[in-house]
Amino acid sequence: MAETTNTTTTTSAKPKAKPAARRSTARRTPSRKAPSKSTARRQRTIAKNETLEAAEAQARAARTTAAQGRNVAERAALVYVGATLEARDRVVGVATGLVDKFGTRAAAEREVSKDIRRFERRGNTARNKLERDVRKARTRLERAVRTRRRDAEQLIRRNRRTVEREGARIATVAKERVTALV
Repeated sequence: MAETTNTTTTTSAKPKAKPAARRSTARRTPSRKAPSKSTARRQRTIAKNETLEAAEAQARAARTTAAQGRNVAERAALVYVGATLEARDRVVGVATGLVDKFGTRAAAEREVSKDIRRFERRGNTARNKLERDVRKARTRLERAVRTRRRDAEQLIRRNRRTVEREGARIATVAKERVTALV
């Protein structure tokens, strides 16, 4: 993965006059000096080291990828095993609870009669609460009816007196008009 390149440049001790011209003539000269044995050996060593580093980097990358794959597979297996064990524990807990509660026929009959008594008590409580609520509602309704009846009777008495007085006054006025006409 990580590749490194080493570049070796050789410099000559001669002063440079014109680099472009010198380069063009240097390439054309057939009497160019061959590299020395030590230069060739150095270049081979560098190439070998670069190849070793690249191979080691590839091996490290392969080991890392394999470790990541192992971790994913291991986690998947552990999740499966953990879920299975959790389900087993729950089933064992339910079964143990049932055995504790209904281990024998006598124990089952005791539990059933306890449940029946509990249901009966709960039903009785609900019935009593309903009866209390009905009584309260009936009392409230009766009180409201009595109040409205009393208010209506007072209104009728008050209005009856007023109507009787007005009727008597109108009768008197009518008699006076009749006698005046006659």
